Amino acid sequence: MDSDYVFLCGLMWCRFGQPDAGRELLRAADSRNPDVKALARAMLAEGVGRLKRLENGRKLLPARSLGGNYVDEIMGGL
Repeated sequence: MDSDYVFLCGLMWCRFGQPDAGRELLRAADSRNPDVKALARAMLAEGVGRLKRLENGRKLLPARSLGGNYVDEIMGGL
């Protein structure tokens, strides 16, 4: 897994709450490459922080009601 891919997954996770991207970040967080590992962990933390800020500002719908992701809720909060 290279850092460009991890960065793009991080963007999808942070910006749109894309669950598949979050899973890829979790995989990358266990990488043997220290740069990839650090990037993945930073992007995961940023994405979680963003979701927490959104939850504090307004109630999010459960993921299953949005087809498995928070895209509509996140985009509405921007």
